[in-house]
Amino acid sequence: MNIIQDLNSTESLVLDNGLRVLVIHKPDIDSCCVSVSVKAGHFFDPQECPGLAHLLEHMLFMGNKHHPKPNGVNELVEQAGGAINAWTGTEFTNYHFQAQAQALPQLLPAFAAMLYAPLFETAKIAAEIRSIDAEFKYKRKDDLRRLYQIHKETANPDHPFTKFSVGNEEIFSRFSLAELQTLLRQFHTGHYCAKNLTMCIYSPFSAAQVAAWLTDSFGQISPGEAATIDLPALYTTEQLGVQINIKPLQAARRLIVTFALPALQLEIDTKPLDFISHVLGDEGSGSLFAYLKAKGWVTNLIAGSGIEGQTFKDFNINLQLTESGLNYQDDIVNAIFYALQLLLSACDETWRLQEKAKLNQLARQYDDSHKPLQAISDLAELHQYFDWQDIASACQREALTQQSLAQALTHFTPQNLRLKVIAPEIQTNKQCAYYDAEYAMQPISEAKLVSWQQPRPVKAIYLPPANPFIGDSYSLSKPEQKFALPQPVVATKGMDFWFCQDHQFALPKGDIFVSFDVPALAQNIHQVAAKRLWLAAVNDYLQGQFYRAEIAGLHYRIYGHQGGFSLHTRGFSAQQGQLVNRLIAAIGDFSPDPQTFHQVQQVQCQSLHNSLLNKPINRLFSRLSVLIQRNTHAPIDMLDAVAQCQFDDIKVVRDRAFDYYHIDGLIHGNWSSGAANRIIESIRAQTPSAIAPPLPRPVANLPLGKTLYHEVVCEHDDAAIVLFLQAPSNDVWDVAMCMVLEQMLAGAFFNTLRTEKQLGYIVGTGYVTHNQHPGIAFYIQSPNNSPQVLLEHITAFLHQQTSEKPFYENYWPHIQRNLLKQLQDADLNQSMRSQRIWQSLGANDPTLNHNLMIASTIETMQFTDIERYANDMSINQSFKQLVLSAPGKFPSISASPEASIANIADFKSKVEFYL
Repeated sequence: MNIIQDLNSTESLVLDNGLRVLVIHKPDIDSCCVSVSVKAGHFFDPQECPGLAHLLEHMLFMGNKHHPKPNGVNELVEQAGGAINAWTGTEFTNYHFQAQAQALPQLLPAFAAMLYAPLFETAKIAAEIRSIDAEFKYKRKDDLRRLYQIHKETANPDHPFTKFSVGNEEIFSRFSLAELQTLLRQFHTGHYCAKNLTMCIYSPFSAAQVAAWLTDSFGQISPGEAATIDLPALYTTEQLGVQINIKPLQAARRLIVTFALPALQLEIDTKPLDFISHVLGDEGSGSLFAYLKAKGWVTNLIAGSGIEGQTFKDFNINLQLTESGLNYQDDIVNAIFYALQLLLSACDETWRLQEKAKLNQLARQYDDSHKPLQAISDLAELHQYFDWQDIASACQREALTQQSLAQALTHFTPQNLRLKVIAPEIQTNKQCAYYDAEYAMQPISEAKLVSWQQPRPVKAIYLPPANPFIGDSYSLSKPEQKFALPQPVVATKGMDFWFCQDHQFALPKGDIFVSFDVPALAQNIHQVAAKRLWLAAVNDYLQGQFYRAEIAGLHYRIYGHQGGFSLHTRGFSAQQGQLVNRLIAAIGDFSPDPQTFHQVQQVQCQSLHNSLLNKPINRLFSRLSVLIQRNTHAPIDMLDAVAQCQFDDIKVVRDRAFDYYHIDGLIHGNWSSGAANRIIESIRAQTPSAIAPPLPRPVANLPLGKTLYHEVVCEHDDAAIVLFLQAPSNDVWDVAMCMVLEQMLAGAFFNTLRTEKQLGYIVGTGYVTHNQHPGIAFYIQSPNNSPQVLLEHITAFLHQQTSEKPFYENYWPHIQRNLLKQLQDADLNQSMRSQRIWQSLGANDPTLNHNLMIASTIETMQFTDIERYANDMSINQSFKQLVLSAPGKFPSISASPEASIANIADFKSKVEFYL
């Protein structure tokens, strides 16, 4: 969401202590977002204590003089229907929250106290060190973290970027708790001062109202002095013109081509890197990617920013390689330099710069992504560098100048190059600290660098033509009251198609959903595997055909589901009907070739294999869906099925897919009923075999009074547990009660099992539905405790809560108020409303009353109702229980054979299902 597109809504304030604040006044919203940027990132860590800034960030949540209870501020924000979080970056640390707007006057003093008056109690320091160490261990097998550490070790050792930023128990144990307390207080006093902070507030309140609240709360922060840091070059001469070989844990082959640049992002008047990313990342015909893919060397390409700071900027071209692509990396780099050479010629073609400016203007004018918290956090950081006048002025200038593009391209030279080659078979000779990743760094030969200065021409690469999907006008359709709610346009045995206008957002946009239920694609795992490969090949084919539609704001997704596959388009309505017709025609006409089949099979096998390396808690939730939903399959089984699939199998699937199927569809947005009818009729003309009934989506009905156990073996040392409680039914009462209990228990569960008992880094609860059937999940991932111990703690917690009646009775009004607001809130944007309508139709709720029925149930609910329901749940009287565990390095849970699910297919053949 472009929160500063209305520049008149933003005012700049400076408090008497020097704190700079941007206030964005939006009278028509009922929520607020607040972000504070502190110039106190890990660059400022003491040399002897890397990770101190990160530890300090954690400690600010562990109590302050006004709210001494750990996570006390979190609870205040949550009671106001919001959430609070923070992150520690290189130069800055950011603290941010969102909540209901009326709570802002009460939340600002608590937020300020958290920042300026932390307690730094030694017991809490010890607890948070354990938490950070668990976080560190959790990420030790994360390839991105390992890559980042190698990046640090191959940069200038005099630059603070090379410091280890996370911290861990080994580092912090070098100091006594009293010494750490002193270090934290010194760091806090030196950096958490008003002149080192910038703030951004987005709310329905005027700058005058907000200024008074800020003076009372943030005015108490000491002025201090703005921090400065002298940054040397990020890379030495010896660290440029180099190749870095890295062995990954996952089965990945990647080439990352990095250009070391000065801090071009601080030139806020122009966007040269945005344009360079736009052209290098193009996936249409004639693009760099289309050429590399046609050669069979690359399956994906992303061009854009890497790490950046006040004086440095990395620009990355990240390529997913095939096995053969690994042998042609020199040719790939040559092609990149040839594309850059072509880009230089684009400096003289002003229409290209104007077209990109128009795309930027359309994206800004009609942006409804609604992510204000992220936007104001970015704005708070930008305000560290620039005054509001400079930011506002830059926002009004859209066009990129030829000069700035040409200047930026002067830095894209072989001399500024760093190549990272990531593959299992690569040669290495070093091991990085903390993560033990293997790597090697060597200079690129002078001959190669010289040859890339004048790259060999690649005739298949050329700059894109004018984008044919950019419309001339983006007008609004006249509202028709009959279609304010979804109405059936087609209702036959083989097709149900609905239309609904958007009467709320007044944007020239819309969404179209076309879902195919195909019996021939859902009967067994072999059909599902063939469908997966066929859809991957379809998407691969469509990528080049319709990439420029994506760039012009016409987006599409084609994806598999339990009953078949779906097509979803969204964006500007003017040409969307034509896009849907062209996509359906392309799907029906496309016939893959053997080379494409083998490429997508390799990519899908790699993806499935990598999913088996996911963190244990992610694996458990994935397996939960597999166990509960009849027509889903575990990645480990799907990997075998995909690997065994033959080219002829997907040809059969493709042919049978269009013999007999059912279509569900929705058009929602900026169309007249006549235009919607024409789109639907054209879809009907293309789908003559839509004559089948819809396929059911069965959900397992777990046995009552008997806890089932299922173990998932993961290649990770951490143990993990998920206790899933399936509700007795999917009626409104059970749905409402599950929502209430999950919200009611979430804070206490986190505080008890993570903050107090330090059982693990990942601790939480979740409201979980499978095809509209509700349940509650309690989960922990731990490096220090076995699944059995974790399960005992969860069970003890649930039993203990029945004796905490006074606490929950006081807490209930907050939970009730927040849930009612969530359920009664209007959709934040047109696409979110489209998604809700589509889901409601899938749940047979065309009047969109389901949320209101749940809200009405919660509104009339008494605490005694909740108490009775919770008692039944805790003693296993009404809820069904399933325990999923990953043992890691610990012993497995002991469960009797009759209570254990050893074979998924056998379990599904015997369990009852809700239809």
